[in-house]
Amino acid sequence: MISREFQTIEPKILYFGTPVALISSLNEDGTTNLAPISSFWTLGWSMMLGLLDETKTADNLARHAECVVNLPSPDMWKQVEALAPLTGKNPVPEIKAKQFHFVADKFSAAQLTPLTSEVVKPARAAECPVHLEARVSKLHSMTGAKLNDLGGGVAAEVEVLRVHLDKDLVLEGKYVDPAKWSPLIYNFRHYFRLEDEELGKTFRAEK
Repeated sequence: MISREFQTIEPKILYFGTPVALISSLNEDGTTNLAPISSFWTLGWSMMLGLLDETKTADNLARHAECVVNLPSPDMWKQVEALAPLTGKNPVPEIKAKQFHFVADKFSAAQLTPLTSEVVKPARAAECPVHLEARVSKLHSMTGAKLNDLGGGVAAEVEVLRVHLDKDLVLEGKYVDPAKWSPLIYNFRHYFRLEDEELGKTFRAEK
C-alpha cells in the first residue's frame, strides 16, 4: 500500500490535464467566431462543451445551433494562447473587461485560416489536424458558488455530424492512429503535450 500525506486546498480551477479545443461558432453577420475551451468530454459521437455565460460562443450557440470543434496539435499552443485574451463580444462584458479585449477577426489574430465546413455554417480552422462538425442538441444552465463567481456557465450538448482528420493520423482508412495523434493538454493553466511512451491499451482497443 502506498503511503500518502494529503493536504486540503481550494484551487481556482480543476483542470487535471484536459485537451484544448477551438470552437467555431456563427456570428450574427455570418462570419465565424473562434474561441479556445478546455472543458469538454465525449460519449460516442455526443459531446458536452463547457462554456462561461459571458462568452460570444455561448451567445452564438444559443442563436445558431451549429459549431465546429477544432482540435489543435501541441505545437499550436502559441496560436491558442493568442486567442485566450480575446472576445468576440462588443462591448466587452464588465466581468471580463480587465483581462479581455474585443477582436472581430479571430482567425487573423491567431494566424489561422478559415476552411469551409461541409455540413455546418461555421468555418473550420485549417491548421488544426482534427475537425468535428457538430449540431447543438441542448443547452444546460450550470450553477455553483465557484462558477457563479465567473458569471455562470452553460453546458452545450452537441452531436458530431462529421469528422475530418489529417491523413497522417488515419490508420487503415478508418482508425485514428493513437501513436501519431497527440492532443494539446491544458494542465492547471499550463500547456503540455502527451509523453511519447505508450503504457498499454484497454481490452476494447480496435488496434
